Amino acid sequence: MRPRNLTRVRLAAFAATLLASALTSAVGCHSSASAPAQNETPDSGTSMPFQADPPAVYVAKVKNVLVGLPPTDAEIQAVEADPTQLGTLIDGWMKLPQYTEKMMRFFELAFQQTQVSYSDYADMFYPDQIDINSTTIPLLLQNAQESFARTMLALIAEGQPLTQGTTNTQLMMTTAMKELYAFLDVYEVDDNSKVTDHFKDANSKLQITVEASGGAIPLSQTLDPTSANYMHWYDPDVATANSSVAGCTVDPLVYPASAITLHYLLYGSLAGWTNSAGTKCPPFDGSSTAPQLQASDFSDWTMVTIRPPGSGEAVSTFYDLPTLRQATTLVLQTPRVGFFSTPTFAANWPTNTSNTMRVTMNQTFIVALGSMVDGTDTTTPPGVPGLDTGDDGGTPHASDPACFNCHKILDPSRSILSATYSWNYHQQIDPTWTAQPGMFAFRGVITPVKNVTDFGNALATHPLFASGWVQKLCYYANSSACDPTDPVFAQIVSDFTASNYSWNGLVKELLSSPIVTNASETATAAQNGEIVAVSRRDHLCAALDARLGFGDVCQINSSLQKNPTNQTLVGQIASGLPSDAYGRGAVAPVLPNTPTLFYRAGIENICEGLATQVIDVPTAKQVQGVQQWSSSQYQSAISDFVSEIMGLTSTDPRAAQAASLLQAHYAAAIAAKATPTAALQSTFVAACMAPSFVSIGM
Repeated sequence: MRPRNLTRVRLAAFAATLLASALTSAVGCHSSASAPAQNETPDSGTSMPFQADPPAVYVAKVKNVLVGLPPTDAEIQAVEADPTQLGTLIDGWMKLPQYTEKMMRFFELAFQQTQVSYSDYADMFYPDQIDINSTTIPLLLQNAQESFARTMLALIAEGQPLTQGTTNTQLMMTTAMKELYAFLDVYEVDDNSKVTDHFKDANSKLQITVEASGGAIPLSQTLDPTSANYMHWYDPDVATANSSVAGCTVDPLVYPASAITLHYLLYGSLAGWTNSAGTKCPPFDGSSTAPQLQASDFSDWTMVTIRPPGSGEAVSTFYDLPTLRQATTLVLQTPRVGFFSTPTFAANWPTNTSNTMRVTMNQTFIVALGSMVDGTDTTTPPGVPGLDTGDDGGTPHASDPACFNCHKILDPSRSILSATYSWNYHQQIDPTWTAQPGMFAFRGVITPVKNVTDFGNALATHPLFASGWVQKLCYYANSSACDPTDPVFAQIVSDFTASNYSWNGLVKELLSSPIVTNASETATAAQNGEIVAVSRRDHLCAALDARLGFGDVCQINSSLQKNPTNQTLVGQIASGLPSDAYGRGAVAPVLPNTPTLFYRAGIENICEGLATQVIDVPTAKQVQGVQQWSSSQYQSAISDFVSEIMGLTSTDPRAAQAASLLQAHYAAAIAAKATPTAALQSTFVAACMAPSFVSIGM
């Protein structure tokens, strides 16, 4: 175990306890401010009489939720003088880069494009993997996670409605993402996991040559059918790959035509092969110098329109990197419409021959409409197309009366997806399924559909779309659900619909409403009380970046949390903190609001790790843009801790007491023979653990 400064840790923990007591009493918290258990609504019968929050509290809450930054005196004073100025402040905050960063993460989670590793794509790449080169796997996974969220941010910036999320055929893509989508279009895996390689079929006599000793080959020659170097690829790893397996190091290495072989070459890997002696040579993952894809190919985001080919038109060539780099259109056979058609959504919610798209459809309802198939829906589609008839050859599951109420809704709707995609999320070619496009029948809406475009439109026009997304934003801001019968909630839903689903308009109205500010009593407050929840990973890490100047201190946006050997201490701990992720079949995100011992210990260790990066750091080790403090100026540092970390402005009645406690803490550490550096680091930890920083709502 790593050594720990016990004196500093004990002092920091003690100071954090004193700060919690001081902050709670100063703000006048009441019993309704105690957080409920995970996803649990408090018992309104135990709540104290309503107590409105002052601007010092709710301005800090709203700004933290939106951009992760602390409030200023001027901002709080403006709202104290005129409460309507909160809306004006929100307009300004939404122009900050931190707002875009927080909304991108929100959309990644809300559209359920997260929680995947490279192995989750295995069905689509059967019997192989999406990528096997450890240097490109994190980049490709992060691209796939960000793509749809970036799309929504771009569309919203253009004034497009949020409903584009279910109907759009445009995607923000990098060159790597264009390659991925184009590759999946020619490498098809059917319901029985049979692979049809359209590139191989069209080039049955072609050979792919990979060499190192001959030197670099210009990509223009490799891709030119008239060149002697056509399909000759330079890969420096060929000279040494598989050197531990006798007979498996060959230069040049020659493969028969294969789409997956080409796909791997682009990412710097070598597919497995069999040598002349019959030895099966394993795949080689590759080094960082081998990929044909450049570093810029994972960051050159551009909006791309996806459309089907015209008569006689070829689909986009997945291995033609120069063309892909310039492309703003992809021609694909596989329909790509809305969030539910992305490879990452499919990787997140895989189906199989038994489930046959039911789980995928249910998660689609949850994302788009905030509702699920639970047996309570009284909608009855005519004829119930696609109803389970015994997929396993036995008694139809839906014949059980206890199961029918779910299947009558789920089966006709899942048929929309099963008529379009195989169980491995490629084009559906089984006529049994393609002939049965299904019917949209959910929560009072029944409409026939012919394809996934019709399905996306049915989701976009469903009356639950608006309330479902307002509720998602309630979870994000309040760490609990809004009361759907609350007149304030109903008005926000109505205004969201009337605005043609303007996302920024919704953010402004909800976060400036008493449902979030608790500035006046609402039905939501009467039902839930005021929730003060632990700051979950995505809020906490955004605040650390915004207030301390880090770029990605928790390593959320690098996918490195999947590989602990490449993580920092903060990244390792943050990966275990609760996040706003969604579980299978859950309408609400996971919302662990209670400050457990595990959470407290995690926060303490994160704060300790950060303290060494911001206090008395040698010039050579300082990171540009990251806040730095010197123990030689500890009093000004403590003043900054109060305002920048704890988020208490100079006019806040809690600020003076917090500063006094931190000053006393520093003095006690010095008296305990701590060095000035260790004493200020310990003081930083105490401020970092303060409730006003590690909670949402105080």
